[in-house]
Amino acid sequence: MLANNRLPDQVDVAYGPRAIISRFILQGDREARERGVFLSIEHDFEALIAFNKSQPEKWFPLIPVFDPAYSELGPDNAFWIAGRNRDGDIVTVQCARLYDWRDTDFEREFESLRFAYRDPDLERWPEECAFCNAPSGRRISGMVCYSGGAWYHPDYRGTGLASIIPRLSRTIAYGRWNTDYTISVAESVLIEKGVVARYGYTRVEEGLDWLNSFIGHLMNLHLLWMDRTEMLNDLVRQLSEPVEYPHRVSVQM
Repeated sequence: MLANNRLPDQVDVAYGPRAIISRFILQGDREARERGVFLSIEHDFEALIAFNKSQPEKWFPLIPVFDPAYSELGPDNAFWIAGRNRDGDIVTVQCARLYDWRDTDFEREFESLRFAYRDPDLERWPEECAFCNAPSGRRISGMVCYSGGAWYHPDYRGTGLASIIPRLSRTIAYGRWNTDYTISVAESVLIEKGVVARYGYTRVEEGLDWLNSFIGHLMNLHLLWMDRTEMLNDLVRQLSEPVEYPHRVSVQM
C-alpha cells in the first residue's frame, strides 16, 4: 500500500534557506516519481529492521546505528525514507540519524563505539573495537547527521535514485535539525564502483577500521562528509542540473 502523504507534505523546514530547500525537496520527489518510486518519511525503525531481515539476499544487515535494539531512535533524532513502487512494495530505503556532538567529535564517538551503541560496554560484540585515522575525525563536531542504511532493489539500481535520495535525506535533516555536518561511511568497493560519487559527498577520507563487529570481520571504511555550506552549494547545482538516467518503471517484483 502506498503512503497517504507525499514526502514534501511531511517536511517542515525549520532551518536554512527555505526556498532552496523546499524547491529541492519538490524536485527530488518529482524525479523519484518519474522513476515509478513514491517517497515517504517513516519513523518506525522496528518495521525497518523487520524489512531489512526479510531481504537477506538483497541487503546486508543494518548497522546498530539504525537498530532500536541498540540505539535510542525517535522522530526527534531519526527518520528513514521509504520508496515504494505502484503496488506499495518498498524498493528503496535511506536513513538519517542526528548526533549532538557539540562537546565531542566523530573520532571520539567512533572509537568509543558510542556512535553505534546506546551502551557500548553492554552491547558491543566480544572484542569489538574501532579506530579512526581519518584526518578530519576531530573536526566533525556540533550537530551532525549520519546518513546511511541505503538500499535499492536490484531492479531499481542504475536509475539515478542514488543521486536523488541521499541528497533528500541530508537536506531534510538539515532543514529539521540545523546540522553542521553530514557524514557517512563506505567500503572501498562502493567508491571504486562510483556509487559514492553519485551520493555527492565532497570529502572522502581513508582511515576507519571496525573490527569484530556485527559483520564479523575487519571493515576498512572511508569517512564521507560535507559541511553545511558544501551541502547547500550542492543543492543549488542539483536544482540547475536534474539527474538524467533511464526511467525504469516497468518492474516485476
